[in-house]
This record gives sequence, C-alpha cells and structure tokens, in this order.
Amino acid sequence: ILAAAGPAAAGDGVRPVELPAQPVPRTRRAEILAAAVPLFARDGFANVTNGQIAREVGLAPSALYRHYPGKVDILAAACLQAAGLLAQGVERSLREVTGPHEAVAALAATYVAYSFEYTALNSVAEAELAGLPADLRRPLIHAQREHIAVWEQQLRLARPELDPRQARVLVHAGFGVVVEAGRSLRWRDGPDHRGAVTALVVAALGL
Repeated sequence: ILAAAGPAAAGDGVRPVELPAQPVPRTRRAEILAAAVPLFARDGFANVTNGQIAREVGLAPSALYRHYPGKVDILAAACLQAAGLLAQGVERSLREVTGPHEAVAALAATYVAYSFEYTALNSVAEAELAGLPADLRRPLIHAQREHIAVWEQQLRLARPELDPRQARVLVHAGFGVVVEAGRSLRWRDGPDHRGAVTALVVAALGL
C-alpha cells in the first residue's frame, strides 16, 4: 500500500512542513521531563519508577518532588508538550493555504511529520492520556477536540456532502492510517516515508 501511494502523490500541492523544535531542556524540571518521555515510551508509564527517572538526571528519587508533585504530573506535562507542539505546527502549516483542499493536505502533512519527528512524545500522549486523573486530563481533551475541529471544518469545506459525524469518522480514520503506516515502517523517518503516509491519509479522507 505504501509503495502504491508513492511520495510524489503526496507532494503535489503540499508545502514543506515546518515543525517547531522540541524545547531544549534548560531547567531541572525540563530535564526530568525530557528524561521521562523515552522511558514512558519504551516501558509504559506504569512500569517506570521515580528511581529510573531520577537516575537519568542524576538526582535522588526524593528530589523529583521538588519539581513535580508526582510521576503522573510528569506524564501530564509530556502530554501538554505534545499538544503544544502539534498546535504550533498546525498554526504554521495553515498560514498560507489558499483553499480547503490545500488546508487538508497541509494538516495531513503536518500530522505525519509530527508523528515521525516526535514519535516517543506522541506515543506517550496517545497511549497514556486516558489514565490521567480528570483534572489533569481536562485541558488535554480540550486541546485534542480543538485540533480535531480544525480538521473537521476544513474537510467539510473540501467535501460539503459530509455531515459533522461523517467528517469526524474520516478524520479519526486518517489518524489511524498514520499510526498503522508508521508502525509498519518502524517509524523510520525520511521524506519518502512522510510523503507516502501523507498520500495515504489524504486518500483515506476521500480527496
């Protein structure tokens, strides 16, 4: 399927994606977050201990509490960082689009680029969001809904025959395509892979 999509099909009319750089850790709190994300991605949040995170940054486990009330707060910070990076990427990608078809293609290219470039961060946010306490999950759910609403709006402009429910289903199907294709590629990054997966997403949306 990936070979059939081909990078050239995705590149037609899609502007190069300019993602925001992941913040460089300049504080101890940021260092803890940067150390925790790959551990959560590799082993799962529930299996990572405070001791493991602390060792990665040269701290005693008890010292983590000076920066985060608990491990779950580190997870919430990771999810917020993921949502923020994606929102910034979307804002940049839509600045100069000239119509809804171009907007949908730009959204697809941005989500694919984000998924490949920030694989660990995105996988943690996707896998662990549901396990957060309600008060920590609420702003993340809001950000997620805002993101999906942008897709739905642009897709319905491009395909006026769709009702809101149909558009929402297609958008989630597009996200699923990225996950499945990314896994099949073992998230090996590169313009050809990004282009092929973007083409698959656009096709899944019926454009």
